[in-house]
Amino acid sequence: MRIAAAGDLVLMRPVAQLRRPPADSLLHHLREADLVAANLEVPLTAVDRPVRPGLALRADPDLVADLAALGVNVVTLANNHAGDQGWPALRDLAAGLEARGITVVGVGEDAAAACAARLRAGVAFVGATCVAPTAFLALDGRPGMAGLRGTTDLEIDEERTAWEPGLPPAIRTAVEESDAARLESAVREARSRAPFVAVLMHWGVSHAARAERYQRDLARRLVAAGAGVVFGCHAHVLQGVEVIGGVPVFYGLGSLLFHYDGPEAAIFPREACLALVDVAEGRAVAARLVIGRLDAAGEPVRAHPERVTAVHEHLRRSAPGWGAELSQEGDELVLVF
Repeated sequence: MRIAAAGDLVLMRPVAQLRRPPADSLLHHLREADLVAANLEVPLTAVDRPVRPGLALRADPDLVADLAALGVNVVTLANNHAGDQGWPALRDLAAGLEARGITVVGVGEDAAAACAARLRAGVAFVGATCVAPTAFLALDGRPGMAGLRGTTDLEIDEERTAWEPGLPPAIRTAVEESDAARLESAVREARSRAPFVAVLMHWGVSHAARAERYQRDLARRLVAAGAGVVFGCHAHVLQGVEVIGGVPVFYGLGSLLFHYDGPEAAIFPREACLALVDVAEGRAVAARLVIGRLDAAGEPVRAHPERVTAVHEHLRRSAPGWGAELSQEGDELVLVF
């Protein structure tokens, strides 16, 4: 079985590559996979009542048809924008996706339901976010997203900043223990129901290539609980890849679609990729990254091998001392494990 996983789908208009597919589109790989999973970042809803100030996303609910036509059959809705139009709109979106045959994870009527695994073709999928307004999360008995609250502490080296002004502080991050334990329990339960568990995590810092300490700590707990692969997103850039006990962890998969063209669009990187993971006998036996870039329409095309070489170096430098070995084969990076 092959699982194809994408990062963020910022789907806000009909997908041009569905109607005029270029030969170098990354989307061709979706047809070759048995399962396709991704993070749907935009609430596809007719409701236009933002529940928070600032950037609130929304797109036509008819775009669910494009999502299905792409071949995406598993999505997580646990992220920092899917709840922009409120819980009723998000709940209706989940129902609409399910009606089109797309399995939804990461949301529910309470915390346990939001974390619960969904089975698709013998694989158990679990979705959760570490990056979302607390009001979006299923906590204290209310409905919402599977979420983990976090803490951030800054440590300033006063001696060094005395002669090197502007030195960034060391950043120490962690997640709330009760939230992490809930997610671990969901993964253990999923593993009891299926031979292979895929976890879709929304985490990290926007535009930052580094994986934060809490991401790596949480990844270890998920693997220990029974995860067979972890697919991460949110940063809109590629983050490092790690192998933990034979389990591949993709900390950040960039964006596969990026249709947002508002005033902040120019600051977003144009990185795109797909993770392709082959599963046999309950474990990942092969994995690779197909590297691409977003074209002028915000849709993915394959990168030139020279660009892949630069991405390869970028991944190596962003995961010093712990990143998995990757070998380049043309415009792909193959995970060695």
